[in-house]
Amino acid sequence: VPLLTNADVSVSLRLATEPSAWFFRNADADELMFVHRGSGRLETDFGPIAYEPGDYLLVPRGTVQRLSPTSPTAMLLLESASEIGFPDRGMLGQHALFDPAVLVVPTPEDSLAAANERGEYELRIQREGEITRVFYPFCPIDTVGWKGTLSALKLRVRDIRPVSSDRYHLPPSAHTTFVMKNAVVCTFAPRPLENGDPAALKVPFFHSNIDFDEVLFYHSGEFFSREGIAPGMLTLHPLGL
Repeated sequence: VPLLTNADVSVSLRLATEPSAWFFRNADADELMFVHRGSGRLETDFGPIAYEPGDYLLVPRGTVQRLSPTSPTAMLLLESASEIGFPDRGMLGQHALFDPAVLVVPTPEDSLAAANERGEYELRIQREGEITRVFYPFCPIDTVGWKGTLSALKLRVRDIRPVSSDRYHLPPSAHTTFVMKNAVVCTFAPRPLENGDPAALKVPFFHSNIDFDEVLFYHSGEFFSREGIAPGMLTLHPLGL
């Protein structure tokens, strides 16, 4: 069930305690998952990806997937009506924020799913918000191999190296990790603040974002946007306020 939604993106909380009994294909949206807690693997057309807390999992539209947790898992799920990609890093270069070599893509491997009592495998397909169920006499994601530049992938937050400045407070856009039509995802990783100049403007300071609604999810650590926040909380900051 979505927590927040508009025509461009939808934000939900996904909870799982045991492997899914069916496969799923989202024909409406690219999916970006952030693992808040738990571990396991995400099985896909391209092969499985192991996950743990602090991982981003990007699943392109139309990918067959199955979540198989080994411990109770909580994920923040973003569905985008447009393609999700990485930002242009401009003069900082292609290795800024994270080296593309740290991206993890799957290697084909058989699914661990078992057939139901009728010897069938269920695939649920989402299109225009409705679910269609298809049943196969074989596992739908026992892939032999794949080739190309489109794939499910994983990015670890610990591999992100945030840009920082001693004298100038960098705007949130400097921390953009993923981009899509009319929305971005930023990662506020641990970094030094403006300590190089005693006259530098310190955060937090009062401001109004008149371009975007802001949604902040608090994974761990401390953030300066407001007090009384604990890990696992989510706040909505409407534009202009």
